[in-house]
Amino acid sequence: MQILSSTSVTGVLAAFVFLFLVASISVTNHRPNQTIQSAIATNGTTNTIATSLSSTNGSNITLGNPQLSYTEYDKATSFKPAIVNGTQGIESSFTGYGVVNGMNITDNGTAFVTNSTGGAIHTVASGVLVSGIGSAAGKAGHIDRAIGHYGADGKLRDTGIILNTKATGNLAFLGNMVGIYKDEIEKTGIVITKVWFWK
Repeated sequence: MQILSSTSVTGVLAAFVFLFLVASISVTNHRPNQTIQSAIATNGTTNTIATSLSSTNGSNITLGNPQLSYTEYDKATSFKPAIVNGTQGIESSFTGYGVVNGMNITDNGTAFVTNSTGGAIHTVASGVLVSGIGSAAGKAGHIDRAIGHYGADGKLRDTGIILNTKATGNLAFLGNMVGIYKDEIEKTGIVITKVWFWK
C-alpha cells in the first residue's frame, strides 16, 4: 500500500458524506419514491450543479450552485502503521495552505488511510483551518471522508466530502458548510485539493 496524505483521506470522506446526506434525506422523509433526477458537475468549474430529489408529493430539494470554491496545497508527513477500530492502515499528519475569500489560511490535521475492495483507497481525516492572528484570527474544524484509486501515472486521485464543524472569527462563514472535493496526490506526498462548498 502506498502511503497517502490526509488530504486524500479528506477527499474520500467527502464522497461518502455526500452519499450519506442524500440517503439520509430519503430515509428521514420516508418517501420511498424519491430518486436522484440529476447530478451535474464539471471538473474544475463552478457551473450550475443541481441535484433534485423528487417525491410523490411533487416537492423538490435543490442543492444549487456552490457558494465558494477553494484550492489547498498540502504535504503529508510522519507516516506510521495504525489500527483504528480493529482496522489496520496508515496514519499520517498533514499541513497545507490556501486562500479562502481572499484570506490566507493554513490547514493541519491527521488522516487514516486503508485499502478497500477493488483496489480502492479509503481515507478518513480531521483538521483545522486557521486564518490570521490575534483578534482577527479564525478557526474552522473539519472532518473528511474520501475514496480513490491510483492512476497509471502512479498518482492517487480521490473524491470526498468535507464537513466543517465549529467555525469562529473571520472563518465563521464556514460553519455548518459541506464541501465536495477532488484531490490529486503525488508519490512524494504533495497534494492539490479543490473544494466546492455549500451551506
